[in-house]
Amino acid sequence: MSRGKQYLKFEETQDSFRKFEKIKKEKRSLRGRVIDDWLLPSDAFGPFKPSLVENLRLGRVIEVHKRNVFVAEEGDDGFPRTGDLWFCTVAKRHFQRAHKERNFVVVGDRVYFQPEESLQFDTDGTPLDSDLPRAVIQHALIRVTKMARKDPMRPDWEHIMLANIDLIAIVASALNPEVRWGLIDRFLVQAELEKLPVVIILNKVDLLPHAQESRSDFMEKYKKRTEIYRNIGYNVIELSTLRRKTYAEEIKKLRVLFRGKLVGLAGHSGVGKSSIINLMRPEFEQVVDENPDIFYKGRHTTTYNSLLQLGIGGYVIDTPGVRSFDIDKPDPISLTYCFPEMRHLKCQFRECAHDKEINCAVKNAVEQGVVTEERYRSYIGILKGISFREGQNNSRDDALLIADMKARLQTVPGEDDE
Repeated sequence: MSRGKQYLKFEETQDSFRKFEKIKKEKRSLRGRVIDDWLLPSDAFGPFKPSLVENLRLGRVIEVHKRNVFVAEEGDDGFPRTGDLWFCTVAKRHFQRAHKERNFVVVGDRVYFQPEESLQFDTDGTPLDSDLPRAVIQHALIRVTKMARKDPMRPDWEHIMLANIDLIAIVASALNPEVRWGLIDRFLVQAELEKLPVVIILNKVDLLPHAQESRSDFMEKYKKRTEIYRNIGYNVIELSTLRRKTYAEEIKKLRVLFRGKLVGLAGHSGVGKSSIINLMRPEFEQVVDENPDIFYKGRHTTTYNSLLQLGIGGYVIDTPGVRSFDIDKPDPISLTYCFPEMRHLKCQFRECAHDKEINCAVKNAVEQGVVTEERYRSYIGILKGISFREGQNNSRDDALLIADMKARLQTVPGEDDE
């Protein structure tokens, strides 16, 4: 008995074609691939020095420009010698590895690199006849800490901004551009998830008297917010990089915090991160427009991450400003832990989301003033994935969230989130 032809609809044909192409792509990516040896634990080579194993050297990534990576070799003390740079590329075999990161090499990474075979060395292992010797990165050590957000172009990917830092400095400006407390709160959540120490730096505070004359409501919100963070336990330093003598004591405190650490700076565009680095006597003065009018407008100057050695002792990673900092929505338990003022509160249900549940200890604490409405609003916004960025507060989600908070707190939410 002959079997008749089976005709498929156009949509079914297209689906079959896509599945077939996907299978072919997966096979191509697996063809010739060896075991993924990109990430290694810190004790991968045991007691042996890297130079004795496969002629590898250990270094720290200083800058990344697409596929070109500048690496500083680490000394015996574990700190990078930023004066001894290597021009590196990543071994080609690693470009086939599956990853969900924008760049799998970022500033701050510790890597093992292999010098080119043509290089000649002196007795100390220093390359001869080459100011910028070339090498190939073969492995990277697993990151101890990181600051990451969702990739704006691909939300399912991770954009790692900082790696292996000891302290995160969240920088904001009091005015021009105006401080965005919601952005600070999301940075704080990510820092708590990574168990990173934090310092909040508020720059351009010399502009506050002018704001007080025209906007007393802004000054009330500003003072309340800074007091909230201090009461929680965060270190808040207020200064102006253009008034060094006036704020000499605050600058001294900041230098004490930075000394001996690898510090990562993060914040909005134009808040003065590069100016703050210049206070720490970096090996290279950061480009900052000296015109105060331009400075106060909050112009974006840094365009790529860079690791710098500081004259006060220590290192810093300068980063371009961000307009948004969207993070993966943590579960309610993890997110509650990221708000120190909520950690000790015990609700009736262990997995309470502190949203619409009854007998919620966090909501009761908000009503009693133990947890502030501003921070609770940030918690709800992060929990529900709503950012409160300017120009987006008219969205249906934001409107529903605000209406919901009005009903539960009988207060109009403040406008001081980012």
